[in-house]
Amino acid sequence: MRQDGRQDDEALSRYQYFEIKGCLISKSYKVIIFDLGNTLIRFDHNISAKKLANLFHLDSEKVKSLFFDSGLTRLFEKGLISNKGFHSRVAELLNIKISFGDFATIWNDIFWEDEESCRIARELKHDYRLLLLSNINRMHFDYIVRKFDIMKIFDDMVLSFIVGAMKPEHPIFQEAVKKAGVEKSAILYIDDRDDLIKEANALGIESIKYEGAQKLKADLVQRGILL
Repeated sequence: MRQDGRQDDEALSRYQYFEIKGCLISKSYKVIIFDLGNTLIRFDHNISAKKLANLFHLDSEKVKSLFFDSGLTRLFEKGLISNKGFHSRVAELLNIKISFGDFATIWNDIFWEDEESCRIARELKHDYRLLLLSNINRMHFDYIVRKFDIMKIFDDMVLSFIVGAMKPEHPIFQEAVKKAGVEKSAILYIDDRDDLIKEANALGIESIKYEGAQKLKADLVQRGILL
């Protein structure tokens, strides 16, 4: 036992107990995998879309669609085009002239930390191996690493622009399991999107939906992960 009364790593086999529909279930967790966007780091696509639209008198919905719901952005998040290549293609499609630096500032300025969920993640770091699993492009990732200290707590990261695949595609989940280095039964995955939770569960990765820090804490307490 540690001085604070909690079991040390060697003594702890990570058998947790939680109740589902009246049944007490034993579970061994060793690795917790977090999604990033709207789980630990909040974001709003409308911020950058409106800034660029106002600057060039464009339709903000058109800009938003191009930025965040297009084949171009998916290529960017899979690492198939560079930062400058993305900037050039956006400028071409919107028929605007903007420097890369000015574009990057607008593109990146959409994030803020979910302080409560980050506090929970930092608490989990004491007893579990933490991984990050995120659909993200290089420009956003570099910005977030510079701006938010929460990125320092992760033991490893699985990022779409490096893997060349995006959730819910199987290769990125398979890479996460590989980097976890444990059986799937020892992994817990946290994400805010129903479709990604469904896919992870289908692949044998136990998952819980992030619906705010208070609910997350309750879910983790229920599983014996937090006391």
